[in-house]
Amino acid sequence: MAHKVKGSKQYRMKVVAHRPIHGIFSVLGVTLLVLSTSAGAFFAGQYQLSKSLDEKSRAHAKSLSEVVRLNAEIESLRVRTATAEQSVAIGEQASESVRAELVAKDDLIAELRQEISFYRGIMAPDEGSDGVSIGRFSISEAGERRYQYKLLVQQSAARHQVVTGAVNFTIVGQVDGESRRYALSDLSQQVESESIPLRFKYFQNIEGELQLPEGFVPEGVELTLKSSKRNGFSIEQRYGWLVQQT
Repeated sequence: MAHKVKGSKQYRMKVVAHRPIHGIFSVLGVTLLVLSTSAGAFFAGQYQLSKSLDEKSRAHAKSLSEVVRLNAEIESLRVRTATAEQSVAIGEQASESVRAELVAKDDLIAELRQEISFYRGIMAPDEGSDGVSIGRFSISEAGERRYQYKLLVQQSAARHQVVTGAVNFTIVGQVDGESRRYALSDLSQQVESESIPLRFKYFQNIEGELQLPEGFVPEGVELTLKSSKRNGFSIEQRYGWLVQQT
C-alpha cells in the first residue's frame, strides 16, 4: 500500500508495454512509401523523356526524309532546266544556221537574176535606150557605216559602137526625220565629181566604197545615165537600200 506524503502533488503513472517490432514496421512503411513515390516519379520522368525523344526522333526523321525529297526535286529541276536551255541553244543555233542559209540563197538568187539580166541586156536590150542598160547594181557591207557599191552598165552585143556618157549616183535618206540627198562624190574618196564618166563598147564596171555620215539613215539609191550625144540614151533607175551580207 502506497503512502502519501503530506504536502506533495501526486501524479498518476501508466505502464505501457514495450513493442520494438511495431516501430521497425513503421519505419519500413515510411521508407517503402518514399521509395515507391520516388520510383514512380523517376519512371514517369523516364517515360515522358522517352516519349519526347521518340517524337523528336520521328520529327527529325521526317525532316530528313523531306530534305531528301526536296533535294531530289531540285536535282530533277536542274536537269530539266539544263535540258531546256540546251534545247533552246540548239534551236537558236539551228534557226541562225537556217537564217544564214536563207540569206545566202537569197543573195545567190539575186546574183543569178543579175547575171540573167546582164546577158539578156546584152543579147536583147531595150531598143529605146540605144541598146544601153544597167546590168546589175549591188551594195554590200564593208565596215562601220562603210559600204561597197558595184554598178555594171552594158550595151547590146548587136551594137559595136563606143558608148560615151556619164552616171550620176545619188544616195537618198533622212537625217532627224528630214529628207537628205548625197552625191556619191560627197561620200566616196574614190569619186572626184558628181558625174562618173562612161566609155565602153560592151560593158563597164563601176565600183568603190562610200562612208555614210553619222545620223544619216539611207533609204535608196538613184542612178541617172545620160549619153554624151544629144539624142542618145537617158536612163533613170531607183533602188532600195538593200545591203547584201558578205
